[in-house]
Amino acid sequence: MREHLRIGLPALAAAVILIPSGPGALAAPAGGEDVTVYVGPGGTSLAGLSGKSLLRAAGEAGLTAQRPVASLRDAQAVLKARNTKNATIMLRGGTYTDAGVEWGPGIAGGTVTVKAQPGTGPVTFDGRAAKAGYWTQVGPKSPKLNFQGPYTVQRYGDGGIKATGNKKDGPVKGLVVNGITFRQIGNAWVKGGKGYAGVHLNYVSKARITGNSFVNLENKTARGNTHGVYLAFNQTQKTPGSDGNLVKGNTFQVISGDAVRASDGSSGNKVQNNVFRKGRDYAGKIRGNGNYGMFTYWAFPRADTCGKGGNTFSGNTYTVNYYNKKAPAVRSGSDTGRTCNSVKATGRNTYKR
Repeated sequence: MREHLRIGLPALAAAVILIPSGPGALAAPAGGEDVTVYVGPGGTSLAGLSGKSLLRAAGEAGLTAQRPVASLRDAQAVLKARNTKNATIMLRGGTYTDAGVEWGPGIAGGTVTVKAQPGTGPVTFDGRAAKAGYWTQVGPKSPKLNFQGPYTVQRYGDGGIKATGNKKDGPVKGLVVNGITFRQIGNAWVKGGKGYAGVHLNYVSKARITGNSFVNLENKTARGNTHGVYLAFNQTQKTPGSDGNLVKGNTFQVISGDAVRASDGSSGNKVQNNVFRKGRDYAGKIRGNGNYGMFTYWAFPRADTCGKGGNTFSGNTYTVNYYNKKAPAVRSGSDTGRTCNSVKATGRNTYKR
């Protein structure tokens, strides 16, 4: 496999605006266009290019299935060079080692959809080469990200997708995560990992986390710290929590921490029509999901506050916890002595041992 692009986004931004003028100069890319970029193992790598060479390569590579670029970072370079509005990134079947891919301003002005190219085989992002960290990170001024499977995100030490808003730019909005399998995440699978979550939302509003599978998200140390979906705040900036997000139609299987966890004042999050089932852990033992419950709210000293309400758990089917004991479907708890009632079971939820 070709080495993937390692140019940081700020450096890339500086490079692609250096458009020469005068006779024979490369024309500036058209603005506001919709673009499809093809990515495939062994495709064109843009690593090491800058200035005119980067602009020329990024303006020509990846625009047909026959000439894919090699990685998600290469695809970002193509979109940035073409001053894109909306984009579709098509992933050819194969295994990719992308890690720590950051989505920030200037990549595209509208929506970017990342999806598997039909008929080309399974797509897998494998984080073992990175050892720790997340697969991809989303900021508040990134394009609206629409991650559409089927593909697999596996063996990342910290987590799959991390989205973080900030005080200046507000929450991350419009994130869609659909049809992805997050598996074997955490320090039970990757030495040195911290194991936070498959989808980790810090100051995010109105995300849709639907139709995914969260399988074997486990820590050996700090078992309770890894979750399927985590709804929290930007801890560094003490922002509001994550509000109004939907977690629907997913499967959770063998999550050592609570499968869905909210904290830091997060409110109005709905967990609906999911299935929580048993499976085998990293050592081959049959386990369920979670420590305190399937959907929990927790108050910490960092933000000793309760959610304002609207965190609901409805229409779900669940089983035993990670320690093969029956746990509540929902629970509000605290490390500070505060009493919260910040998540409620509504509608019909079915327990099956």
